[in-house]
Amino acid sequence: MPEGAATPESLDLGAIAAPEGYFLLRDAPGQPFLGAPDTDPEYRHRFTYRGSVTSIRRTAIELIQAARHKIFLASFRIGDQELLDALFAAVDRLHGGVYVVTSWTEQSLRRDLSSVEDVDGIDVQAQKKRFDELTRRGIALRGHEGCHAKFLIVDDSVALVSSANLETSALVDTDRPATGENGVLVGNPAEVDRLARFFTRLWFAGCTWAALPGGEYALHRRAPAASPVVAPPLAAGPGVIWTYDGDDADGPHRERGILAALHDVIGRARQELLLATFSLVGIRERPELLLDPLRRAMTAYDLDVRLLVRGRNNVPEHRADTAALAELGVTIHGDSATHAKGVIADGRYGALFSANFDAVHGMFSGVEVGTRLDGRPVLAEARRYFRHAMEHANLSFASAPTQRELDEKLGARWRRRWPYGSRLTVSAADTDWRRLVDAAVTGPVLWEEDQELRLYVAHVVATLRPTHPARFALTVAESPRDAATRMRDWYAERPGSGTARSKRGCCPAVLARLH
Repeated sequence: MPEGAATPESLDLGAIAAPEGYFLLRDAPGQPFLGAPDTDPEYRHRFTYRGSVTSIRRTAIELIQAARHKIFLASFRIGDQELLDALFAAVDRLHGGVYVVTSWTEQSLRRDLSSVEDVDGIDVQAQKKRFDELTRRGIALRGHEGCHAKFLIVDDSVALVSSANLETSALVDTDRPATGENGVLVGNPAEVDRLARFFTRLWFAGCTWAALPGGEYALHRRAPAASPVVAPPLAAGPGVIWTYDGDDADGPHRERGILAALHDVIGRARQELLLATFSLVGIRERPELLLDPLRRAMTAYDLDVRLLVRGRNNVPEHRADTAALAELGVTIHGDSATHAKGVIADGRYGALFSANFDAVHGMFSGVEVGTRLDGRPVLAEARRYFRHAMEHANLSFASAPTQRELDEKLGARWRRRWPYGSRLTVSAADTDWRRLVDAAVTGPVLWEEDQELRLYVAHVVATLRPTHPARFALTVAESPRDAATRMRDWYAERPGSGTARSKRGCCPAVLARLH
């Protein structure tokens, strides 16, 4: 407020806009996705979606049960009991022959996991227990610290490539909505062979940790060895693509096939471009990943560009990257359960993959796998899946929502609706009132109630004590945390942690000062 200006006698907190974008709840139709019959034996669409008869899990179990020689599997997490039982039966039936690559190592169990999507809500001890059971039952397990790929190969004849980890929340509709996933069952012999060779290279030349089958789960360091197979080239047309970046026993690698496919598909779009990712990381810092290619395409053509993305209000950088895409003109479809990734242009060119739009891990580095699907019938089904997921997405994105919008629709476990009506009568000393008015320039404006009611506005905290029905005495003090930091801390608190016992939310009220 300008110095010397008269202090207003009412303060509309609800009209104050937040300086950052947030995902807000929206009414969505919520209908299941109905898969169509397969029309192409070489590439068949597989998916998981809330309320739907999901096909990734069923396909994975059927492939494992049909194995006659060997199984190659890569997954960050493994936690579905029926799938585990199928693996145990297979290792008994094949007298071994089951090989698993994961990114888990003794070191990565405890560090460097915060940037990886799959650790949201993870139970480290439960995951170690599952790996212990895998090795005790005779499954060979190795760790590659950069592996984020999710694929399954059986008998070098068929492969399942998707965005889904092989765990229950990603595969079935249980007591909570199934995570949205997307992938392809690959039956093209040449492409399955290429992927099997890629797995073999990971197994021998890339994995730096191993657990001996038949014993208690205990990872130990291993020295990478030269791969017994020739490293396969990236697909020139429809087929398997990957990211493989790093140094191993076969030498340095900078294979960024997924990034190349992403840029190529964006460059081919003329009318419609569909994008999907779980997370956005480093989009503003590395504009060459996504912002620059999109800007060129959207300048050259009148494109309808849509992004399906997980609504991660708890990650400020994710929200800021989303806002940058929205500012560019991309229509944002936020969803609380999507984990699918892909890019499709005009229904003619496209790819599905395990990599996020991530400049730190996925597009430029790490190990990811996907499938390029230009001109294949399966691409139409993948497009239909993305369009359905966008239409039925349960979140919208607001670049600068007001406190009233945040009070009504903010996606947050801790959010409670403001309980005291739209207008609050308060009494306050001149200095306290002036401090509050001066602070109330930008959001968020938060409220919290336990033994008393408090408002957090910028760097001050206002305590309101009831003096009369519908009237409060207001005092203002310096807050140890500004409101934006406090809101981030609330998001960071785990449900059931015991740290979030008070009622909390965003304040939409008009404060009227009583004289």
